[in-house]
Amino acid sequence: MLAGHDVASGGLITTLLEMCFPSLGVGMDLDLSGVGHDMVKVLFAENAGIVLQVTDESVESELLKAEVPFYKIGHAIDEAVLDINDHIIDVDDMRDVWYETSRLLDQQQSFNGMADERAVNYVEQPLEFKFPAHFTGKLPELPQKRIKAAVIREKGSNSEREMARAMYLAGFEVIDVHMTDLIAGRETLEDVQFIAAVGGFSNSDVLGSAKGWAGAFLYNEKANTALKNFFARPDTMSLGVCNGCQLFVELGLINPDHDEKPKMLHNASGKFECNFTSVEIAKNNSIMLESLVGSKLGIWAAHGEGKFHLPKDRSAYQIPATYGYDSYPANPNGSDYNAAMLNSEDGRHLVMMPHLERSTFSWNWAHYPTDRKNDEVTPWLEAFVNAREWLGKK
Repeated sequence: MLAGHDVASGGLITTLLEMCFPSLGVGMDLDLSGVGHDMVKVLFAENAGIVLQVTDESVESELLKAEVPFYKIGHAIDEAVLDINDHIIDVDDMRDVWYETSRLLDQQQSFNGMADERAVNYVEQPLEFKFPAHFTGKLPELPQKRIKAAVIREKGSNSEREMARAMYLAGFEVIDVHMTDLIAGRETLEDVQFIAAVGGFSNSDVLGSAKGWAGAFLYNEKANTALKNFFARPDTMSLGVCNGCQLFVELGLINPDHDEKPKMLHNASGKFECNFTSVEIAKNNSIMLESLVGSKLGIWAAHGEGKFHLPKDRSAYQIPATYGYDSYPANPNGSDYNAAMLNSEDGRHLVMMPHLERSTFSWNWAHYPTDRKNDEVTPWLEAFVNAREWLGKK
């Protein structure tokens, strides 16, 4: 089975159209005469049923064995039309009709005209990927000795398990460090070479995203000392994702020498955004991303305050990755310079709003290239491998 959709809400006609809507230039050539002669009932009756797209007749034989009634109604075509018994329905027109309800609801939730911008762009920003030529999709060979890394989290953090898993697969020995460990002095990070501050809603964002988390570092002497000492060492690296990005930016750790530092602001839409988008890896000096230059990869984004406010000229920043399109919703937050990621001048410290750790496996992606069915991991794991290999030389 390649695809499937239940029939009930809206009837068969809605089901058939919704199966075509996610992709451009896709339609169906159909003959429904075997289903019934009353096309109103056939197309609009909200009866329980399933439409399946299959590759061969094996599904048909299984249905026969199980005595499940079925009808062969047609096949997919590379044209955006539904041809039903020689009656043509334009899929693109129907998609706009179908989307209009979403646009009207979105207008009640979004600010700055973003609902209308989404309605224009949602079919103008198809996902396009470009994988590194050297990428094999295989799990990396693991080192004999693992480098010690820490996942740092606060009350309300999430994605710590996805992060730990990615780091472990890349060859790190991963420990779990809660802020209470740092505040109490149980953990000092002295024997840790890589830290990852994870995503989430630390302290429920009641003070603003990561503001409370930053305060836990600023106003607790042992935690403050541990972090300062870690960043002062030349043999360390860090990664801040989403809430962790907001944390490191709030603490001024990425551009410590700037007189006016970057900030993370509310998304341009004024609301939480969650979507599967893409980023392009530009020429950069990020240790984690340098080997991925020229790639365009799918990635999840989920945040409410993800807009990079970069007050200086573009040349003042190391921006290793930008969103695949510079407009909403592919750029979900309206960041200056279309920035999705930012790294320190020496390339050791990286922050990002999208979640690479939630995009580690092909099944994590909302869409993955059909010609890469045997990939064990996605190129995002390479970023962690790059960090481990660089630290291993230290």
